Parts: sequence; C-alpha cells; structure tokens
Amino acid sequence: MKLKKILALALTAAMTLSLAGCGGDSGNADDAGKTENAGPAESSDESDEEGGETAEDVDISSLAGTTISVYTHGGNRVLGEEKKDENGNTYRDESYAYLKHVAERFTEETGINVELNVVTDESEIEPLFKVEDSSVDVYTPPNWSLEQWAAYAEPYCTIEEAVEMYGDYAYAMPKDDTYIYNIMIGKAYDQCVVYNEEAIKSVGYDEIPGTLDEFNEMCAKLRDAGITPISMHRVENWPLSTINDFACYVAGDSTAFSGMLKSDTPFSESDPFGKTIKMYTQWKADGFFEPEVYTDFGVAMDSVAYGKAAMMLFGSWVVPQIQGRVPDGTDPSIIKFAPAPDFGAGRYVLAAPADGFSISKFSENKEAARAFIEYLADDAQFSADSGNIANKKGVEPVVPELYAIIDSMVESGEVQVMMKPANDENMQNNQAVLSEANLWADNNYAGLLFDAMDVTKPDDWSAYDAQVEAQNKLYVDYRDELGVSWVD
Repeated sequence: MKLKKILALALTAAMTLSLAGCGGDSGNADDAGKTENAGPAESSDESDEEGGETAEDVDISSLAGTTISVYTHGGNRVLGEEKKDENGNTYRDESYAYLKHVAERFTEETGINVELNVVTDESEIEPLFKVEDSSVDVYTPPNWSLEQWAAYAEPYCTIEEAVEMYGDYAYAMPKDDTYIYNIMIGKAYDQCVVYNEEAIKSVGYDEIPGTLDEFNEMCAKLRDAGITPISMHRVENWPLSTINDFACYVAGDSTAFSGMLKSDTPFSESDPFGKTIKMYTQWKADGFFEPEVYTDFGVAMDSVAYGKAAMMLFGSWVVPQIQGRVPDGTDPSIIKFAPAPDFGAGRYVLAAPADGFSISKFSENKEAARAFIEYLADDAQFSADSGNIANKKGVEPVVPELYAIIDSMVESGEVQVMMKPANDENMQNNQAVLSEANLWADNNYAGLLFDAMDVTKPDDWSAYDAQVEAQNKLYVDYRDELGVSWVD
C-alpha cells in the first residue's frame, strides 16, 4: 500500500467576500503561506471542559437560517485563482474558488448561510478577539503561539478524540496537553521542490537531481540560461520559515529545529539549522534566487508558472495555485512536486497535517461553525482540489495527481517519510528562547542571517559570520536565563 502524506497551509489575500447562499466576489487578493508553530501557554480557564460538542450532538435542521462568518487568508479559494488574459491583464478564475463553492453547497443542504471574509493575515482579526467581538465564527490558521490559540480559539476536541479521527497527525496540530485548538482536516507533504518541468528540461534535466552537488549544478545552468533557479519572494520573511523543515532533511532528524536547544552554537554551520541557513545563503551568493524582489507572492508564483523561474521550495499547498496560473493552452501538469535532494543524511519528505480551521471562542454560533468545519472535513474532493488528502476517519480520500512522483519514490524506498514532530516541550521552549532573544517575530532568526550576505560581495562572509556569532550568544544567554534545556 502506498504511503501518501501531504500539506496545504494557509494562504494570504486582501479582500472581503460575503456568501449567503448564492455568493459573489469582488476585488483582488494576494495569496501566501505561513508555516505554523506553537508556543508555551496554559489552557484558558474559560475553555469548554468537554472539549466542545461534536457535529453529531446537534440537530443541524435547527440551525437553518443561522449565518456564520468565516475569515480566511486563503484568498484564492474564495476569489478564484489569479490568471492573465491574452493582453496580460490579471483576472480571477472562479472555477478555483473551492471554499466558495463548498460553502454554497453547505448552505443549500443545511440552510446555514456562510459569509466568507478574506484577510491578509492574523493581525486583521486579532484586535476583534482582544475585545471578545463575536463577529468571527470560523478562521483559518494564523502563525500564532499556543498562548494565542488558547486565548482566542474554542477547544475543538480532546487530543484523544482527534487521534481517533485523524490518527497520529493529530499530535502535530495546535494543542495544549488536553485540547486541539485548530483541527486540520487533511494531510500533506511539507516543504519539497515545486518545479516547472519545461524549465529544467531546457537545461538538460528530466527530474530534480538527487544530491546537493547535482542540484547546485542544475541551478547554475538555469542561472546561466537566464532562468531564475529558485523563486523565493524575499520581500517578506515568512518564505524563510521553510528552513525549519529543510533543516530536518539536512540532519535526517525531524527534531532538528527544536534541537537548537542542545547546542551552544545553533546558528553555526556545524549545527543542522546553521548548516541549512548557510546553504540557503550560499544559494543567494551564487545567484540562485530572483535578482530583483518580487512585489508579492502572486508574482513569485507567476514566475514559475511561466517558466521565468524553475522552482519554489514549499509544501504541496502551492502546487495547485501555480498550476492554475500557467499560460492559456499550457498543460498545468508541467508544474510538478518532488522531494528535496539528499543533503547528506538521506532523502526525505516531511508528512504533516494540513488545512486547519478554528472556532472563535467568542462566536455565538459555535454549533453552526462546527457543522461547517465537519462538512469540509467530509468533502474529500475539496481537500484534493486544495492540494491535500482528506484525513478524517471514514472519508474515502481523493489523492491529487501532483503527489505521483513522491508516492512512487516513497514506495520504491528512494525517499523516506518523516513525520512532522509534535508540538512538545522542546518545540515550545525553543520558540520561547527565540522570542526572548527577539529573533522569533517575523522569522528574524533566519532573515537577519540571510540578509547579512551582500550579493554585490558574494565572497565576503564577514558580516554573515558576525551575525552568526551574535545570534549564538543571544540564544545561549536567553536559554540560560529561561532555564530551559533539551528534554529527552
């Protein structure tokens, strides 16, 4: 039996859409993704001691006429995918507005109306939660600490209940010692190589090379041919958070990021995370990333769709978006998804839960909100269209074709599956140290190092080395001040 494990995190967008049965849309939005992490906190005293009602506990027919408000930074699934017409003008293809379509079906079947609101990031809705505003019922996962989850999200269920419904993937969902706060309805591969097959073929490659040296050789050929090897979208820091997971591939250990706690030199090249950020920064020095900063993530994805760039280093969530952006008349399947090369410890893919939804603690429509989330979890095609595999017990999954390469390599033994680590004490303590050192916010732990390299002086690593030394000292000082250490 094939191992099929996958991921589609949240996206970002800048517009609001209301759906009350018939729906409609307007405006524009830019899509992006953020890696989820959780931090230390105690469960709120106000949390439901039972972990929330299940959908089966509620008579859905009694909720007809209710309206729930859903906030998401998955703008493409509400407004449709951005495309360009023959004149180069951007438009939205509503056939890709999968969340809008499923919300309309939900309303038709239950009588519960759904208002979909697209936001750029969590900062837009957190002020509402701070004043206990009831206008938000459901929201997709922001890049929050566990403390924020516990403060703003209704406990969705107990950990045991989530394991029963979603298996071991439940342990990697945002949770405390008792409750899951963000139920993630799918499973996915996290952080692989999303690539344009035509672009790499143009320089003599039929697949992503299996070793770092071969990968670097391919990137150099792409660069010399005038094709950007790797599209990053460096205008923001969040794309650098992929380094957290790539460090696991470098180390051959899924705890590589939290394992910073074990070292007095976590940012040095001798350590897994330090080695990984040095690798990324070397790619920058070698001219493997875009020479000019992309204005937004949509432009970065377009660069791969049109073959101006060859690759992105992200999870499966980005594949359907890029496939939806290829030029008219082009087969979307030229956008493929493959494991990262072997960086020295073997070739891996990281399996993770995907596509999270939470119920606001301050919602006055929690039963209807839960019914909507369960409806999404039961819709295997919605998950597949979003780049995931449905993972709820009893739901027959639909496996998107984009996973064919990885599934084949896993089945043959060429690639090993590594489960995304649980949000355990080590993960929380590592985040706490980085936060106290003022390195956690905006992924500064990676961004400050990456930006220290001056591409006009690619052989001068003095500023980078000085930043490594400074961050090592900050990390150790605050780790010792907090009195935390690695726990086996």
